[in-house]
Amino acid sequence: MSPIRNSTKQKNLFFYKRGFSNKNRVISNRVKKLLAILLFSFVLLNIGINFVLAIQASTCKEYCSDTTTYTPPTGVVCICNPLKATSTEALIDSIVDFIFWFGVALAPLMIIIAGFFFLTAAGEPDKINKAKNIITYTFIGLLIILLAKGLISALKTVLGG
Repeated sequence: MSPIRNSTKQKNLFFYKRGFSNKNRVISNRVKKLLAILLFSFVLLNIGINFVLAIQASTCKEYCSDTTTYTPPTGVVCICNPLKATSTEALIDSIVDFIFWFGVALAPLMIIIAGFFFLTAAGEPDKINKAKNIITYTFIGLLIILLAKGLISALKTVLGG
């Protein structure tokens, strides 16, 4: 029973703890300031939001280039989709294809670099082990990439995609 234990304040990020009871917790000034800043920034950012009037054109380039046929409302900015993908699935598929072909192109380069390390090792075991590790991890990475691409293709055919 020490009176010192109850009178000392233990500082926490969110609360000041007085003693060991939970009913005496008080919100700290840091949290009050943080909440005030978040609320102020939320209100400030939402003041200028206007609703967007989106019009689906047959082709975006046709709509943007021919202003005699199509008369856009005032204040409309024409922005066409820069992606070839029209859905999230197509976007993910193009990202996976990019990673696949990047990995396939990178693997021979890494093997050439490992061969260079072998040639310049001059019998030093550390450099030889480094070259062996590069080759090993290159083949492991290539195997993972090939299996991932094959698994995606197999799942698409099984699920009917």
